[in-house]
Amino acid sequence: MGSNPISSTNSKARKFTSYQLQKFTTELLEKFISSRPEGLSKRTIEFYRYALSDFIGYPLSPDGVGSYLKSLTCKNAKLRFYQSLKILFRWLQRNGYISENPMDKVSAPKTQRKLLAAVSKEQLDVLLAHCRCERDKALISFLWYSGVRVSEAARVIAKDFNWDEGTVIVLGKGNRYRKALSGNGIVKDWFSEHDSFGLTSEGIQTILKIMSRETGIRCNPHSFRRGFAVHLVKSGLSTRVVQSLGGWESIAMVERYTRSLDFHDALQVYRAVNNHECQSEGQS
Repeated sequence: MGSNPISSTNSKARKFTSYQLQKFTTELLEKFISSRPEGLSKRTIEFYRYALSDFIGYPLSPDGVGSYLKSLTCKNAKLRFYQSLKILFRWLQRNGYISENPMDKVSAPKTQRKLLAAVSKEQLDVLLAHCRCERDKALISFLWYSGVRVSEAARVIAKDFNWDEGTVIVLGKGNRYRKALSGNGIVKDWFSEHDSFGLTSEGIQTILKIMSRETGIRCNPHSFRRGFAVHLVKSGLSTRVVQSLGGWESIAMVERYTRSLDFHDALQVYRAVNNHECQSEGQS
């Protein structure tokens, strides 16, 4: 008796074979969320759920993806939704829920390039003058001079610092430990008498919001990290070195952060490096 060609087909791949017959469901969303690898931050998981929940009911097709993206009113943030969909569809195809990936036929949303806020050294001085206590001074000094993420600052404790080396061990993205710069004397003074900042990530963000309101300076968590990157590039360090010091996975992020450098800034860096090389040649 001949075998049934339909029953011999992989059952998972048979679930969906045509763009028109497939729609994204709550069940698929939950399976996708539960499949995410360990080490992803809680915020990343929350964004996946946020970005993909409203996609439920849309066809798993190029038209379905296009319609969903068109329905969004978040302008530049559409790119993050698009990236989440790409990850979702790779997972769907890899696990046999779809045979073709519709994202191959959907172009990424166009975004407007805009300069991102970065706390300058002058703005840091203003913020320090408005701090209400020594802890807050140490906190924003640590954020700016070390370039650490808020979650990393919230977890750091005194024994993590190596003051002789000028470094600190922090628990970074992906639940991985990395070395960062330890900060300045204000940070050292604080941790010589205290074990931590005694703040959660949410507590740090609240302090920064208050400072921003009182000074008019945009000092959200990322603006300190950008300020760190811009300051180091202005000082003559390459983006590759800054990437390593700041723990960025991609050098593209550093380049994006330092886009606020103008020609004058670039000229100052060029002169500093060029003068140093000229002096070195004169001494040799």
